[in-house]
Amino acid sequence: MEHSWRGVDWDTVRIFIMVDRQRSFRGAAEELGVGVNTVRNAVIRLEDQLGYKLFYREVGGVTLTPEGRRIIASARDVEQSMSDMWRVAQTSSSTRGGPVHLAITEGLGSFWLTPRLAEFMETDEGRDIQINLQCAMRSVDVLRLEADVSIQLTEPTAPELIKRRLGRLHTMPFASRSYLERYGTPRNIADLARHRVVVQQTEQLQHIDFASIFGIDLGERIVKLNTNFASAHYWAIAKGAGIGLLPNYAIAIGADVVPVDIDLVFSLDIWMALHPEVRNTVRHRVFIDWLVKSFSEKQFPWFGETFMRPDDIAARFSQKDLATYFQGLTPHYNVPTKI
Repeated sequence: MEHSWRGVDWDTVRIFIMVDRQRSFRGAAEELGVGVNTVRNAVIRLEDQLGYKLFYREVGGVTLTPEGRRIIASARDVEQSMSDMWRVAQTSSSTRGGPVHLAITEGLGSFWLTPRLAEFMETDEGRDIQINLQCAMRSVDVLRLEADVSIQLTEPTAPELIKRRLGRLHTMPFASRSYLERYGTPRNIADLARHRVVVQQTEQLQHIDFASIFGIDLGERIVKLNTNFASAHYWAIAKGAGIGLLPNYAIAIGADVVPVDIDLVFSLDIWMALHPEVRNTVRHRVFIDWLVKSFSEKQFPWFGETFMRPDDIAARFSQKDLATYFQGLTPHYNVPTKI
């Protein structure tokens, strides 16, 4: 017996998809900002309309039934079609005004791109663009229009996406002056085993692993603080919690830390992923051109193939060459405010 999708509203389909993604009614409710009963009732109504169960209810959450697995692929097609329709309807492709949805890893988003976005918004090209910035700790699904453009540290794999390698992110150990004054400066990688280490753990940084250097037991022992946010990671290092990895250009943009040069460098490719449709609008083309320039090796050589030591960066660039990106985090109490 066939069951028609006629009469099934988009909100119900959206809830069904989110329950599958979260593997939980409660998780879906939190993600969608609705009550858990709303989610349960929507799934029950959909199951009644279709005539079969879509989920197994279990103590640890929910899993799709065989019928649910068949339906979820169609539901995702509906999701993508709806996203495409609304995105196209928002603005004409010929205007520079309108929204652009950018997802970027939290560290690059907070400490590199956001200060540059403020400058971009003052230009003729960027003045009429509404930027929706999502600093994500996971790779977003650009094909399903979770973002128009994604800047990420893992290579996009979907063949339908347009991808471009923007540059290379080089990280090395840094510490605060107070930490090094108290515990000394390690002279080599072996010395690092006697220090406290601060680590940022996210989906896109999984391959940066101290256990691969020191072995599992020692690697886990020296890590005294794990964070999942780049901002928390930076402040932990700057306040003396331990030694941690930061981009080699950290001091150039105003970070109050000291490089610990022990020939330990982790490098990652920086990738841009585009939804194929976004190239059709003027505003997206303008914004993408600006993004590419923001990681230009010619202008910012630390994003090049070759690792640049912080001293070499400092020798080539004065403080006036770059915005003082951390300015504004610390108030100037002795300077009168003029409005």
